[in-house]
Amino acid sequence: MSLKFVSTTFVVYINRFFKKNIPLLLIILLAIALRIYKINYAFPFDYDQEVPALAAYDFFINHKITFIGQELSFKGFFLGPLHNWIQFIPYGPCNLKPDCVPYFYLAISIVTLGLFYKIIKRIFGNKTALISSGIIAISFAQISHEAATNSAYFLFLISIGLLFTLYKYFLGQNNYLILGALFAGIAVVNFNPVFIFSALAFFITAFIRKGREIKIVFLAVIAFFINYIPLVIFNFRHQNILWHNFQNFIIQNSENTNYIEKFIFIIKNIFLPYLSNYLFQSANVFFIIFTSILIFYGFYNLKNSKRKVINSINKNRFVYYLPIWIIIPILGFTFYKGHIPDYYFLQTLFPIIILITVSLRKNIAIFLIFFSAFAFLNIKSVVNYDTVINYKVKKDAVNYVLYDSKGETFNVYYQIPLALNTGYPFLFKVFGRLPQEGGRNLYILEFTDPVQFAQDKYFKSFPDKKIDVKVIGFIHIVSIK
Repeated sequence: MSLKFVSTTFVVYINRFFKKNIPLLLIILLAIALRIYKINYAFPFDYDQEVPALAAYDFFINHKITFIGQELSFKGFFLGPLHNWIQFIPYGPCNLKPDCVPYFYLAISIVTLGLFYKIIKRIFGNKTALISSGIIAISFAQISHEAATNSAYFLFLISIGLLFTLYKYFLGQNNYLILGALFAGIAVVNFNPVFIFSALAFFITAFIRKGREIKIVFLAVIAFFINYIPLVIFNFRHQNILWHNFQNFIIQNSENTNYIEKFIFIIKNIFLPYLSNYLFQSANVFFIIFTSILIFYGFYNLKNSKRKVINSINKNRFVYYLPIWIIIPILGFTFYKGHIPDYYFLQTLFPIIILITVSLRKNIAIFLIFFSAFAFLNIKSVVNYDTVINYKVKKDAVNYVLYDSKGETFNVYYQIPLALNTGYPFLFKVFGRLPQEGGRNLYILEFTDPVQFAQDKYFKSFPDKKIDVKVIGFIHIVSIK
């Protein structure tokens, strides 16, 4: 086989690929442009980002690896280790500095978008794939969530896996149920435990398919729970600490409440405003009503569509997965006694986007109204985005302290106001030198609006010292020598 033949074949293949995927490539280019704009300002470096950074430091420097991830808001609960292990990839080439992390996550976001487009096109058709991918590419809420690089980041990618494996299962390929259960377990254990409601929706939908096999269901359950092995090992090594914390959690959530009122409150005050903000950057009642109508109309059209999603003995039972996927988390949180932030409903975005897209593809007028408002409001939010605290600002502050101290010992007080700023201990560690108690120089990092900053208090507190103030964004670096 000649080199000329190989090169010609490769060029032909590339040309076919680009011609066949022009819509997807345009969407990807738009997504990259919106995400890379101000990418350094959007990347934070707080607790959620420092935990995996410390895990990477232990792995590469101390040659240690842990079987648990970060602690959750309910004290004593921990995620699995996978989210930390994944971040060994960007931290390794960057000498443990966080600079590569946002670009690594950007790459994963684009891969996720491409998979989403391909799978939605295969299941629901080309129009649905184009519109729904466009929503994900442009949504400022989606972009912000991806830029945050926290453990819930991978839920959208896992959701794609659940939809595809369940689709294949309804086609009669039983082993895909096991693979989907494995994906669900990975998400619940390693990325966000509230994803248990999406996992439950996955299993409930699987049970409405005809021709179920007990053996396959049993293996799927094992595939789900196998993800808990690292936590079981950790629990065994630490005197059943996780089991005792789980018992405390059950006791805390056993109080009586009015579940009907809670259900209505969740829908009215959390769920619908969250969806409206995701689409229109506003929880205005008009946008909430508009969003609700699109969801219901979308399911109606999908259920009665002439184009059957699955032409098999199960007919269109598969489409019930979408409303089940939305309803189960709402019902689940109705019985949950803890605080319910709106991002807990991130797991419902996947089916909601599909249903809304089905509505839009049916009526050109509704499509034009929706996308005009959606694109304008979200692109405007991307352009106007600003933040007063992020990794770039913290990095600049750390580098200034290291430069200003001129190789002498120093100490740093950075949590002013208390507990507001995190990440500094790790940044000082990887950028060269650690603060020392009683160091020759003292630096105080105060986070406040420059208009409200009062430096007189430092002159009064240290009358015999030389005091300088360096301002980086909202961080005031007070140098006391």
